[in-house]
Amino acid sequence: MTSKTPFTRTPEQQEQDRLKRLERAGRRITSQPSGSESSPDFLDGFEQSIGLFGDSSVANGETGQIFDYGHGLLQLHLADVGGGAVKLMSHFVWNAALVMAEYIEAGEVIDVRGRRVIEFGAGAALPGLLCVKRGAQFVTLTDYPDPAIVHNLERNWYENLVETVDDKEARQATKQESIQTKIYTDITSSSESQQRQAIEKKVKCAVRGHAWGESVQAIMDCLPTLNAPEQSQGYDWILLADTLWVSDGHAALLDSCCSVLDKSGKILVCCGLHTGYNTVKRFMTLAQSDSYNFQSELVEIRRMPTWGETRTSEELAQENALLREEDIEHYSVEDRNRTVLVYVLSR
Repeated sequence: MTSKTPFTRTPEQQEQDRLKRLERAGRRITSQPSGSESSPDFLDGFEQSIGLFGDSSVANGETGQIFDYGHGLLQLHLADVGGGAVKLMSHFVWNAALVMAEYIEAGEVIDVRGRRVIEFGAGAALPGLLCVKRGAQFVTLTDYPDPAIVHNLERNWYENLVETVDDKEARQATKQESIQTKIYTDITSSSESQQRQAIEKKVKCAVRGHAWGESVQAIMDCLPTLNAPEQSQGYDWILLADTLWVSDGHAALLDSCCSVLDKSGKILVCCGLHTGYNTVKRFMTLAQSDSYNFQSELVEIRRMPTWGETRTSEELAQENALLREEDIEHYSVEDRNRTVLVYVLSR
């Protein structure tokens, strides 16, 4: 599979994003409170995750701004978390999400047409919203039930799937934000309203806040009712794009996965190595343990382009084809920042 660049930010804009993240990260790291989250390991992972080292970035876009995917196919707002939920990392589009989008577009390893899909830790929800565009039967977008994160998810859901072209043009003519309109407020005021549920059914997509390991009732209830008992009664695919940051959350994440996954369903995992290979290995070991009984397949080791990359996508694909799992532990920080691992879990 060749590397694509479906997003439309110029190299100059991406460099500006990187410099802004560098400045902002310096302030946040120096102001970390005492406690477990400000440990050297945490700070090391945090610094690497926003591209402080070398010439690679693992995050794309700028918080509070719009990220354009596919030349207008999806216009994604990036959550303006104001520092309060920064550690949930929902305010960027990560390389892992871009790689996952490529797999969804290709339709080979994962074919979402006519399938029921859920994205955990969706953030801006690039992969999940793309599944709707590519013919999924139904998609549920979930992230931690922090108001800023869920409201941003709802905004992306509304502007990319619900709002009509005429309504959008009329709104933009008056320079009004979608979240300021009465129709948006009415629709998003409650996930349990009949109007909201009717629209979710129409656009084949729902948004729900979900803390891993807690009740999955709300994310199961939004699925369309199936008449034939032999049909899938859960989700056919779970999407996990850069959700393995914290090892302490792995069991809760897998609990939620097992609670919603159909017996023949699969999980697509795309994870950047900026959070450390040991973290990935711990998740895969737990997933394959007797507690969860998943089988894990490493599909691809992907090296992302560096800043100012001049090689063609074919040349980058040739480099990727030479990468081996046994070498990952010896990668430099720069190589880890460039690398995304792609797994499929099945039972």
